[in-house]
Amino acid sequence: MRLFKLFIRHGQSIGRSTTLHIRNVGKRARQWIQLKVDRSSIQPHFDATYYRSVNADLTGSDEDLLSHFMQDGWREGRDPHAGFSTKNYLWAYPDVAGIKSNPFVHFIRHGQSEGRSANPLPMGLSGQIETGQNLVNDLEKIRPHFDAEFYRLSNPQLRGSDEDLLLHFTQSGWREGRNPHERFSIDYYLSAYPEIAKAGFNPFLHYLLFGQNDGRKTRKTVPTRLGFSSKANITPPHFLSVLVKPLSDEKTLPPSDDTCANALSIHWVIPDLARGSGGHMTILRMVRYLETFGHSCKIWIERPTHHTDGDAAYQTIVKYFQCVQAEVAMVQDGFFEQTGDVVIATGWTTAHLVQQATGFKASYYFVQDHEPEFYPTGADYLMARQTYGFDLACICASPWLEQMMSERYGRWARHFDLAYDRGQYKILDDTAHRQRFKTLPETQQRKIAVYARDHTARRCVPLILMALQILGQQRQDFEVHFYGADTLPFKETNFSAVNHGVLESNQLESLYNDCHIGVCFSGTNYSLVPQEMMACGLPLLELDTDSTRAIFPEGVVTFGGPLPEQIAARLNQMLDNPAQCESQADAALKWVGQFSWQKSARLVEKHILEYLGQQTKMATPAIIGQQEIELDVVIPTFNGHEEVRQVIEALRRQSNARELQIHCIDSSSSDGTTEWLRNQPDVALTVIDQKDFQHGRTRNIAAADGHAPFIAFLTQDAVPSSHRWSQDILNMMHHYPQAAGLFGRHLPYPDHPVWVRQEIDRHFEKMLQYPLALSKETDPQKWISKDQGWRQLLHFYSDNNSAMRRSVWNEMPYPEVDYGEDQIWARDIVEAGYTKLYAPTATVYHSHDYTPAETYARSKTEAGFFYTHFGYQLGTGDPDEVAERIKREQSGFLREFESCGEPENKIKMQLENIEQKHLGLSDGLRETMALKHKQ
Repeated sequence: MRLFKLFIRHGQSIGRSTTLHIRNVGKRARQWIQLKVDRSSIQPHFDATYYRSVNADLTGSDEDLLSHFMQDGWREGRDPHAGFSTKNYLWAYPDVAGIKSNPFVHFIRHGQSEGRSANPLPMGLSGQIETGQNLVNDLEKIRPHFDAEFYRLSNPQLRGSDEDLLLHFTQSGWREGRNPHERFSIDYYLSAYPEIAKAGFNPFLHYLLFGQNDGRKTRKTVPTRLGFSSKANITPPHFLSVLVKPLSDEKTLPPSDDTCANALSIHWVIPDLARGSGGHMTILRMVRYLETFGHSCKIWIERPTHHTDGDAAYQTIVKYFQCVQAEVAMVQDGFFEQTGDVVIATGWTTAHLVQQATGFKASYYFVQDHEPEFYPTGADYLMARQTYGFDLACICASPWLEQMMSERYGRWARHFDLAYDRGQYKILDDTAHRQRFKTLPETQQRKIAVYARDHTARRCVPLILMALQILGQQRQDFEVHFYGADTLPFKETNFSAVNHGVLESNQLESLYNDCHIGVCFSGTNYSLVPQEMMACGLPLLELDTDSTRAIFPEGVVTFGGPLPEQIAARLNQMLDNPAQCESQADAALKWVGQFSWQKSARLVEKHILEYLGQQTKMATPAIIGQQEIELDVVIPTFNGHEEVRQVIEALRRQSNARELQIHCIDSSSSDGTTEWLRNQPDVALTVIDQKDFQHGRTRNIAAADGHAPFIAFLTQDAVPSSHRWSQDILNMMHHYPQAAGLFGRHLPYPDHPVWVRQEIDRHFEKMLQYPLALSKETDPQKWISKDQGWRQLLHFYSDNNSAMRRSVWNEMPYPEVDYGEDQIWARDIVEAGYTKLYAPTATVYHSHDYTPAETYARSKTEAGFFYTHFGYQLGTGDPDEVAERIKREQSGFLREFESCGEPENKIKMQLENIEQKHLGLSDGLRETMALKHKQ
């Protein structure tokens, strides 16, 4: 009966017979069951996108590709993802090859727990004489390190060119004990590391790939005479700034003009930056606000390690930190010759540079922590402490640091307060917030959010871990949610626990709102994290130190430690007293509400001006008169009263709202939109007949009504998500004077289905893989070759959220077309030699939850548009091919979203949307091609 059910469900659909010998039926059933079990094991680890990209001969859905790999692909040596080598695994582990088992299945079930490698030593390290690509790869790895002249002198019987000798060594010379250069002994390496000899690996290649990283020796220890070079540099890289000196002995003099207090020239020297640095985020917040206060900033990168030039560093700043207008340059590109009002060091290595700079009227030290405490007593400790003796005015990120700089080091010092992003960290649901302090059912555990960035010593994570282990021995009614580190130094805990890894700010907000207690320690200056937790209503356990006592008043946090037993006792107390936690959370919420980054930036500005006034003559601040309009905002409207009201209210909340002029062009709405707009004193309104609306021409009419140097375009359903939207547009347009226009990111509306939200998020996240500034000069080879994918990227543009330079619009207005004016315009400006920008921080809420009818109509229009104007054929194929695409996409959709929690009617509608999308594309392409053929 069980076999018959298997036949009914699967066999008959693939042509299986019911008359096979019963023994064969049983064998095949067992094979099918085993294949299904194997498939479920590897499906979460199989990368269909990778499999498709490296196997151009294969087509089909993700499910089809998985089936191919399971049945045939692994036997053909194909790899399931970039990190696993099928051939190498079978070669390295003959026991797996011997049982003719799928190596990836074996690795997932057994290999990784046994410590086997997913990509063992490649075939290129084999002792067999090699040909083809493996030999080429080995030669390329060995060539830079091979001393052909030494090999020739050591082996006079050998003849040939340097390349011939390299080939000889790689194929046979190493087996004969011949050495590749004087500092590597083949015999010594093989005798010292017999496992290499046993495996038959080329020892020199092994050393280059692995041995040198492992610290393996290459010959018997003998005295070695080091080479001599007058340009040799033996200073550890992070100490290089200590030795950097101006190229000229002639001092650069500061500007001689009087200082204008509301228009300073401020220069920041910062270490090179990478995503996730909290210290850099605070610095760049200050840069951003000081720019909005009227000052100009320039950023100098000290000792670049992640970026090759200033533009690359600027793009990282905009993508992952703050959207600033500041010019970015490398210190080696003229820092000591620069002049300005103010120069600011931001860490101990940069202080060694700033204290030598002579072209500024005043020099400062932006002190975010007591950096000597980051290190044990040694060179780093001494060099960091030495900088507090430099004649730099200290602007400190806490009163504790101000007191230390002033009293211990005798510096001029003032402080500002750390703050939090009010728009990002907040209580999401007040009812749920109150509910978390109620008594929980016995089956429910209280959740503790723990900042576990263990590679930063000052976070004192070991103290937290020891305390949690003690707590786990005492009770089990809690669950720990670690975050801040992708991997932890342990895999098991004696309590319930989850590791979330490194989270984005929106994910942190959700975690803080979901937990009951927060733990974030700092052994030196306090962190930003506690305030972000407090803003989300989370009661906090903080380490009991002088620095934290100087910041947090009684009742705002619970102090614990430093002994693990003391920390565990405090956690016990908080777990047993939810009412006390609620009271503490209320006090913390009130306390943290007094801080904002704008207020802190004003303090920084005040301190800069105070010290600068002591060093130089200050001019009377210029009187700010009528604010000039810098950005015209154009919004086409039609029967969107409630939608456009939200857009205009968001524009009124912009940080530079006085610099904006709103222009609405309404197509004779019948729902009251026209009348409401007419009554808005800050809205310039143009009304046209509904029949005269056209996407390109209508926008041009409204744009012509303004005079600002920049024109922004929104639609009536695209709501700026923050008060920085318009300023971020202007920052990027000013930073890139060669840019004709930009488009900003779209954020999905939170109430739209999860697949709508994911599609939009993925689309704009992909944009971060490319430069923010694109032109045909970004990749000339792709441009000349007319690479279609590259061209599509260059002309992608969305005037739901965009801006352009008026001088360019005067020359190249929107094309007067009924659809796709933004894509055509972007193509034309790129072809004309202009740059197009993507502004990831200039965000609007904009997404659509279309009905099937709307999906069909839009898809049909898109297919016709892209064929007519770009030659792209969307929706190709006969009805059977279209039906197959629909079936594949619907199957993939169900696999991903069938259990996502969305209502059944929404899932059903999306299945219809998928069908109507493909039918619309097919019909649109067919009809457009037919019409063009008639013409």
